[in-house]
Amino acid sequence: MIRLRSLRARLTLTVLALLTTGLLGVPLVTWGVTRDAGAESARDRLDRFATAVTPLLAEGRSPDERTARAFSAAAAPSFLQVRDARGDVVRTVLPADVRPGATWPRRPTAADPDGAVHVREDASPDLGGPFASEDQWWLRYSRLPDGRILVAGIRTAEYDAVTKRLTGVLAAITLLALCVLALVAFRAIRHALRPLDDIAETAQAIGGGDLTRRVEPAGPHTEAGRLGLALNAMLGQIEAAFGERTASEERLRRFVADASHELRTPVASIRGYAELFRRGAADRPGDLATVMARIEAEAEHMGVLVHELLLLADLDERRPLEREPVDLADLAAEAVAASAAVDPGRPVTLRLAGPVLVLGDRTRLRQALDNLLANVRTHTPAGTAATVTVRAEGDDAVVEVRDEGPGLSAEQAARAFERFYRADPTRRSGTGLGLAIVAAVADAHHGHARALPSGSGAAFELRLPRGALLTAAEGTVAGHPLP
Repeated sequence: MIRLRSLRARLTLTVLALLTTGLLGVPLVTWGVTRDAGAESARDRLDRFATAVTPLLAEGRSPDERTARAFSAAAAPSFLQVRDARGDVVRTVLPADVRPGATWPRRPTAADPDGAVHVREDASPDLGGPFASEDQWWLRYSRLPDGRILVAGIRTAEYDAVTKRLTGVLAAITLLALCVLALVAFRAIRHALRPLDDIAETAQAIGGGDLTRRVEPAGPHTEAGRLGLALNAMLGQIEAAFGERTASEERLRRFVADASHELRTPVASIRGYAELFRRGAADRPGDLATVMARIEAEAEHMGVLVHELLLLADLDERRPLEREPVDLADLAAEAVAASAAVDPGRPVTLRLAGPVLVLGDRTRLRQALDNLLANVRTHTPAGTAATVTVRAEGDDAVVEVRDEGPGLSAEQAARAFERFYRADPTRRSGTGLGLAIVAAVADAHHGHARALPSGSGAAFELRLPRGALLTAAEGTVAGHPLP
């Protein structure tokens, strides 16, 4: 048994089967109705003829002349025969090439006084010849009032000709309609299933590694169209997931390589000082103090580096942060005070316009502000002035740190937030992670950090979203009325 694996083939054959059933059913019903109508017409003619002839035969008169008149009046049959009560032929009034069989009429009743029986018979099945299978008759067997049997017949050729002609016409129309509808159905099914072919081709291409392939747009009101749209949406998510994974892997490799590079220097320094200690520095108090101070400094630098690496790893993993209302104005004031304590000779101006609330982690946000101010102290000459501005802009809270130092070039501004990036590669102070932590903290709070264009000096902006409830509550927080 052949198994059809193609959906197109199965649908086409199913549609063809349904069309064939429907197209054959209508001609068969029409043919049957037409045949029954012809038979009913023949029986009606036989009944009318028998009704006209029976009184003549019952009176014993010759029906020849009367029969001729009955033909024109009642469209009489072309065969008439009288038999006795035993069935023997008494007289054939209208002879024809037909030999009626041994059919008997029913017993007369009040409702059916002549007990008429209608049958269809071959002309002469026992003689053979051209009429044996081609010439047939409708015969009516009935009883006369004197008990004899009247047999009247009419040829079926007239009715069969109409039926045959109708059958031929219906067969031709059915065959032509079936061929046309089959072609239309095949083309329609192929057109309707074309999106599925595109989906299969796209799936093969994606399986081969081309994640950018998409299904051609189709109508959203068809099953194939909705499937294509859903597949495109799924492929977009898959591509985004693969892209994110690839980017994450690339960031991890770069992170590990940079971390290894940064940790290699303090580790090598500690090993060198340890080797110096082993070769005799322990016997020289001055050298011993220098070696231990260097080891302590490198260990401290390495500890800071490891701490910041762990912080960036936590932020990259999207670990949940504390979520509480934080006033950036108060936080900036604390950060400016801490900076003044570290570097009293550097003037830092704080500009506030009232409380600015955000929902976030106070510790991480404070660390981001501290890193922005530390970046000013690291990359500007001593005594360089800086300004910290905290303000609300629409639905955002903005912290801007601007200094009057040498500023940044376009390339330096574009790469300022990269991890382990140093504008001056010869400078060994810092870890190169301060601004990267600022960007990571901003991203963890659904905000962003960027370097602003500035005519002189460097300017950095930390922009965070505010909640509607926090915006409404700013007028009463910490006792600071809104201006």
